Amino acid sequence: MPKKIHIDLNVLKENILNESAVAQFAGELKYLFWHLSAPRLMQGGGTPRVNVTGKKADLEKFANVMGHEKKYMDAYLKHGLGDPKVLRDRVALQKAVFRFENDTGMTWPLK
Repeated sequence: MPKKIHIDLNVLKENILNESAVAQFAGELKYLFWHLSAPRLMQGGGTPRVNVTGKKADLEKFANVMGHEKKYMDAYLKHGLGDPKVLRDRVALQKAVFRFENDTGMTWPLK
């Protein structure tokens, strides 16, 4: 049975200085990225059910960063680290992370 992931950006914002909350957020994102990038046969247990809650503006920034993370990850896996496209995607990801952190006040746990 796939794991259920619930990311509540409101709770994370309230507990931003709580190392445990940030570590849990990072762990959930790592698990989610594994399922986004791993071949279906290696995943086992099916696709996780993901529920993200929070303020609309925070959700939009979160979705934007997740999209850039996925794009960078796919380009890296396809072309390798030295490819110019991968480097452009990395810069775009860094900008999206900066906007997320600046606009929400939360730290993006994956660097």
